[in-house]
Amino acid sequence: MSVGAGVNERLAALTAAGTSVWLDQIRRSLITSGELARIERELSLRGMTSNPAIFEKAILGSTDYDEQIAELAPQGLSAREIYDEIAVLDVQLACDVLRPVWDEANHADGFVSLEVEPGFAHDTEATLKQAHEYWERVDRPNLMIKIPGTEAGVPAIEEAIAAGINVNVTLLFSVESYTAIAEAFIRGMERRLEAGESLDLHSVASFFVSRVDTEVDKRLAALGHEELRGIAAVANARAAYQRFEELFRGERFAALRDAGALVQRPLWASTGVKDPHYPETKYVDSLVGPDTVNTMPMATLLACAEELEVRGPTADQDPSADLERLEAAGIDMGDVTETLLHEGIEKFVDPFDALIAGIELAREAIVTGRPKTIKATLPGELEPPVIERVQTAQREDVAQRIWAHDEALWGGPGVPEIGNRLGWLAISEKMLEHAGELHEFADAARADGLEHAVLLGMGGSSLGPEVIRRSYGDVPDGMRLHVLDSTDPGAIRGIEQAVDLDKTLFIVSSKSGGTIETLSHMRYFYERTGGDGSRFCAVTDPGSPLVELARERGFRHVFENDPDIGGRYSVLSHFGLVPAACAGVNIEAMLHQAQVAEQNCAQFDSPRSNSGLWLGCVMGELAQHGRDKLTYVVSDPISSFGLWVEQLIAESTGKHGKGILPVANEPLGPPEVYGDDRVFAYLRNEDEPNEELDAAIEALGQAGHPTTTGRIIGGAADLGRIFFFAEFATAVAGWALGINPFDQPNVQEAKDNTARILEEGLPDLEPGSLDELLAGAAPPHYIAITAFAPPSDELDAAVAELRVALRERTKCSTTFGYGPRYLHSTGQYHKGGPPNGLFIQLYQPADEDIEIPEAGYSFEHLKSAQALGDMQTLRAHGLGVARIEIDGPEAVRRLI
Repeated sequence: MSVGAGVNERLAALTAAGTSVWLDQIRRSLITSGELARIERELSLRGMTSNPAIFEKAILGSTDYDEQIAELAPQGLSAREIYDEIAVLDVQLACDVLRPVWDEANHADGFVSLEVEPGFAHDTEATLKQAHEYWERVDRPNLMIKIPGTEAGVPAIEEAIAAGINVNVTLLFSVESYTAIAEAFIRGMERRLEAGESLDLHSVASFFVSRVDTEVDKRLAALGHEELRGIAAVANARAAYQRFEELFRGERFAALRDAGALVQRPLWASTGVKDPHYPETKYVDSLVGPDTVNTMPMATLLACAEELEVRGPTADQDPSADLERLEAAGIDMGDVTETLLHEGIEKFVDPFDALIAGIELAREAIVTGRPKTIKATLPGELEPPVIERVQTAQREDVAQRIWAHDEALWGGPGVPEIGNRLGWLAISEKMLEHAGELHEFADAARADGLEHAVLLGMGGSSLGPEVIRRSYGDVPDGMRLHVLDSTDPGAIRGIEQAVDLDKTLFIVSSKSGGTIETLSHMRYFYERTGGDGSRFCAVTDPGSPLVELARERGFRHVFENDPDIGGRYSVLSHFGLVPAACAGVNIEAMLHQAQVAEQNCAQFDSPRSNSGLWLGCVMGELAQHGRDKLTYVVSDPISSFGLWVEQLIAESTGKHGKGILPVANEPLGPPEVYGDDRVFAYLRNEDEPNEELDAAIEALGQAGHPTTTGRIIGGAADLGRIFFFAEFATAVAGWALGINPFDQPNVQEAKDNTARILEEGLPDLEPGSLDELLAGAAPPHYIAITAFAPPSDELDAAVAELRVALRERTKCSTTFGYGPRYLHSTGQYHKGGPPNGLFIQLYQPADEDIEIPEAGYSFEHLKSAQALGDMQTLRAHGLGVARIEIDGPEAVRRLI
């Protein structure tokens, strides 16, 4: 409840009740933009606190500090020294903004806190030394130095107070710890009184609140006493307030009080609620009282501005009954607070370590021109060519020219499939306009009783939807999405058995409108549904044969896509979003994330601010120095991302004897099992980090393998951002390699051989010998395993074991793809890329065949023609192929 642009009445009432409002946040732009001053005026702000976790978010999560880091890095400062420069300046600026509060309060408020290094929590001398250093460097009278209330911190607090340093004692959880630091404050002030020094010195004792409920509520649930949830934190804080009144209102502080000293105020910290069942203002309105401070995160401050009700003092209420109930229920508050103290130190040490590591990455990024949003390790010998490539991209205005559709970047103009393949750059805005239409279509289909959606497509039409399906899972109120991109009769029958045909929408998806597999699937299911076109829709290019076919057969809808988008760049167009909308995915969120990436990739001032440009330069340059096996390690929930990016990179770059081989879903091993042709691309879930993967990538980097680490933020919706970054980087890599990343000159070969075999009959080909194939295998060879078999988790697991065994034997990179899917994915690289592939084709004959309506042959016959056609094509390129017939996953394991 605000009064215009005046003072918020709720927070003014809190201040009048004796609780000073502080903000538990700091960030450069918050200060320099005038926002901090506005908050002080309108929300009764009286102070500010910071800690390592706050600085970590501020420095690593924004560009506020880029300019200062850029100025300091060339001076030879370490990451730790750069942090000090940043923190000191931030606190100085904040102190200056709040100096009028300090003056008006006669030096009793208006403070900004700066914490000593958390690693010093158990080191008195180091803590005291840094407290003095910060006090002198900041050089502001309204500074407070934060010192932890540990056993080692107690003497440091006394010495700092005696030396005339304002102190914010932090990490207090127990009344006993609070008592010890309060006594240290009093002793320090007594020493100043005895020495005749000024008593114009100030301190707060930061007592942590919400974390107590988090720990105790967990224990109460285990003890079966959930009726006591949510009372421990406030009771514990009120007990501390009782002790405060005993110490500072009684005889212990009388002499200092009479001499004019002010009390050490209790400061309620960690007051943002952690449990969504509790009101946002819980730890504010229950701890109101004279001579207190409440430091709030921004969200809590804003919630208080709207919801807080101050009805007089509450901090002084007797907590005894609640504490007795907790004890009777089996809660040992001593153990709780001891646990929280140890965890609290770790929770500040870890962010501080991450902060220093992040600043080091930012420092290194400035030297190499790497964007701050991407972490990377590059061997020393590869840094110079990468730097040169990045600088060349800047000199040649590569980013601007991509957005300007400059065909000369890739060998044009006058070259097919460049100028008419750049529609993906701006597709998000167009698709946002169509999002409502897609939702309406999906809603109408569900209203008609359609519960399943089966995507019939290949390559760019199927791989994006498959990744979206796996990443989002089954979305409430959405259709259950299935993807069929196999010609194996068992796979087709499996889809049919997984759905109710009467309740299924078939999405027929083909850019050209003539994809043999997709049309075969459509004809089969069209017949199986009794020719009911209302259970079909199509996604295709305008004017394709599928448009007319769909209209003839009465399809529910035909979605005509932007024709200036190639299949592998089409995931954010109708090809990806129609099935996503049917599955109930929030496609607007995905598109908005894509626009975040677009904005980043449209930054032209420096490669450091353009992640897609920098990543593409690195991909292309490292490939030209023999590091051309780009191995993806991807965290959940988008761990299937490799299925899509395989096609994007392999089909875009694998031509004219050049290329980057994407390696997806290969089990991760220790550094020594890899050859020197690898680059590791790690997509890390920032919300739920995987420590095992983190450690593995760090070990690979330390062993001399190039690594890049990108972020997954906010779950599956971040796919939109990651899809676009990958597309832009791939386009840049094409420039670096000197190839056209939008054509696929060798894909047609296998299609032609398949067509010829379908017409002439199946040839009798020598299967080849696996032992002979692998006899000389070593990097830079790679081993491509392809399987013309029903896709299954069991076969995936068996092939994963085979890949590990082959890597251990040869150190070669291994890839795996189901046929015929891979023909529309990595198949271009197999024929057009560097001629160092070794191919193992697994073929599983179908137990029962299925005829393709209107074709004159069966799915098993088509599958066999595709497998044999690919063998012929590979051998025509001088590449070795060994064909092995299997009867299931165990047959694969017998190859190991």
